[in-house]
Amino acid sequence: MPAVVYADFTSPWCYLASRRVDALAAAGVDVDWRAVQADPRLAVTGRPADAATRDVIERDMAAVERLLLPGERLPWTVPPVVCRTEAAVSAYAEGYGAGVGADVRRLLYVAYWLHGLDIGSPEVLRKLLAGPILRGRSTSSPLRDYGYAVSVSGAPVTTEAWRRMRHWRDTWTRLSTKALPALLVDGEPLRVGEEALRWLEKELVATGAELSPDLPDPARYPAPRVRPSKDWVSRVGGSWAYVWMPSPLR
Repeated sequence: MPAVVYADFTSPWCYLASRRVDALAAAGVDVDWRAVQADPRLAVTGRPADAATRDVIERDMAAVERLLLPGERLPWTVPPVVCRTEAAVSAYAEGYGAGVGADVRRLLYVAYWLHGLDIGSPEVLRKLLAGPILRGRSTSSPLRDYGYAVSVSGAPVTTEAWRRMRHWRDTWTRLSTKALPALLVDGEPLRVGEEALRWLEKELVATGAELSPDLPDPARYPAPRVRPSKDWVSRVGGSWAYVWMPSPLR
């Protein structure tokens, strides 16, 4: 059984964990990433990052940066809003089931921590994640044909993703900790927060993994078999519009 990480998208500690999981994956080490919502009490629109909130984020980021290995990078800016992550967790659960969870996870962290996007907004997520969702193997028409990662309400599109989210949430709740990231390795005690990051660090060093591997663009769209004309797309081929779209983060 691979190591299992439970994490939230608005936690700087989890952001570093995500980067380290990417580096381990590039080195052939499997880590099962499961997304949970750390604070379901937040309003749907989130909470603006006022001066006090910014101070907390900056202190947390300073603490996280002290854990960086030589050559390890963690680019970030203070997000303007602390987002409610229900929609982001829904989107990740769909991406996970479609076999593109790692790309969806990377896009969500970069969108929030580097570009300050509202990852609690279904409209933002539908545009942001269309590329990987279209590349996925989902058999659900909204995902397969249109790249919709979430419903208009921010809930998952498929029943399978809803069940997956419930399983992740219930399992995390049984761990009796609110600290994230939370890391489970078969036969070993639970590690949370800095201890979880230290375990990932140990694995990085042990495997000799490249700390910032050159990974494919997670937002890329699937290559079409035939490139339709812009005129045809504008008239009848709306679902083919992605062929002409740039990466949403460029």
